[in-house]
Amino acid sequence: MKNSILLLGASLISAAGIAQSNSSTLEQQGNANLGVVYQVGTYNYSYGYQLGDENTLDVDQEGAYNSAYSYQYGNLNDAAISQLGDSNFSQVVQQIEGNTAEISQEGAVNGDYVYQYGTENDATVEQVGDFNYGYSDQSGAQNSVTLTQWGNDNAAYQIQNGNTNSATITQGVDYTGWASSQIGFAQQEQYGDANDATITQRGQYQFALQASIGDNNEVVAYQGNDNNYSRQYQEGDNNFANTQQYFSTQTSFQEQVGDGNYANTLQTSGDLNFATVAQWGDDNYALTRQLGDSNGAAVTQLGLSHSSTIMQTGAFNAADVFQTDF
Repeated sequence: MKNSILLLGASLISAAGIAQSNSSTLEQQGNANLGVVYQVGTYNYSYGYQLGDENTLDVDQEGAYNSAYSYQYGNLNDAAISQLGDSNFSQVVQQIEGNTAEISQEGAVNGDYVYQYGTENDATVEQVGDFNYGYSDQSGAQNSVTLTQWGNDNAAYQIQNGNTNSATITQGVDYTGWASSQIGFAQQEQYGDANDATITQRGQYQFALQASIGDNNEVVAYQGNDNNYSRQYQEGDNNFANTQQYFSTQTSFQEQVGDGNYANTLQTSGDLNFATVAQWGDDNYALTRQLGDSNGAAVTQLGLSHSSTIMQTGAFNAADVFQTDF
């Protein structure tokens, strides 16, 4: 049994005295496990537990009130946590073999939780700003989840159960300005194999929900400016759904039940547009594009191989398409 533990602490000493109070506990059972903990600041705390062989833990905390936990059960798991700021919290739980988690937090009162059960799953989290929260849960093999939060008061949840699924949420690419994300909410869930989900949010008060049940599905949402709402649901195989909302107060609902369906809603100009697409069957096609203000469009497709294209330019237009085999 050969384990390695390296604990490094640094004190900040001033005329007022010592401001440190770092605490770290690392438990290891197995062979060739490695743990490295480095803490600088005030009231940092880290607890790590490794059970198995050749697991690696690296914790780097710099600031005040940071707290990090990591639990690894199995072999060849790797966890890295970096926190710079105040009152950050992070937790990683990994089970079985070959899982990798990397968390980076910079700001105040950010929180993140990563749970991975299976083999060769990968999670990457980056939080820059204040009051951001992330939750990632993966079960299976070779799944990948990525979360990026730049801004304040954002929340993101990602759940994957199956194999070779990929999920990405990006809330902002800059801390302030139009490229940041403020008070955004994003959630996506995938159950099956080889699914791909992506949500990108910029601006304020964005809300996006996505879920896929089946195999080889793809779902994409982009939201810019303010107050947009997107909900997309897929049940079946080989479906594609995309929602693009570039301006403000847009609403889009898309639902697919069946195989090989295509739904694409583009709200790329104007405000207060509303669109729904419901596809129940196989190989249906729906394209809705809204350029203007206060337009409404609804598409319902029941059965096989229906096609619908709606283009709305201007204001206060309304379209309703109903296609069925029955």
